[in-house]
Amino acid sequence: MTRMLQCGVHKMYEKNENAVSPVVGVMLMLVVTIIIAAVVSAFAGGMGSSQDKTPQVTIKAEYSVADGMTLYHNGGDTLAVGDFQILLTPSSNMGMEDYVSVVNPQLISNGAGTDWYNYKGTAVVNRFASGDVAYINTTNCYTDKLTPFLIYKIGPNKANYGINQTKHVGSTFFLDFTTKDGKKITRVEVPIKP
Repeated sequence: MTRMLQCGVHKMYEKNENAVSPVVGVMLMLVVTIIIAAVVSAFAGGMGSSQDKTPQVTIKAEYSVADGMTLYHNGGDTLAVGDFQILLTPSSNMGMEDYVSVVNPQLISNGAGTDWYNYKGTAVVNRFASGDVAYINTTNCYTDKLTPFLIYKIGPNKANYGINQTKHVGSTFFLDFTTKDGKKITRVEVPIKP
């Protein structure tokens, strides 16, 4: 104890050098560190975002009026048949740039000749993976099958409008591969050959 003289009066003061206990200080620092680590871990582990990753693929497509369409999966993620769609859009040089058609997956077969879907609409082929080839034969490329709404948009004379017409040789169309909720996977420009 120390005695101090203050205005002629002696007062007794205790010297108190106690602060927050070192154990409590360490515990507070530990709690803050754990909270920061949990937040960083949640974001780094993808828990901070609930969005699904859009697949990334490389697709090549060829189209011939005489032979139909061939699709090549040249690399990237495997696409589950039924989880994506293919949109066909004629280019502006065909004069139908505001037309988009969803390609019916029942028109597509794999490299072994197996249709992706059976006549009941049940998936037979369940994936389109790197190295796979898919076909749409010439008959299935006719306007009434591949681009049926084009008939109603432009007119009843369906023989004049589909991509399978020789008058469109040299033109192009686009194939957009998208997720079912509309996220773009890839876009391919396809030249129309004889």
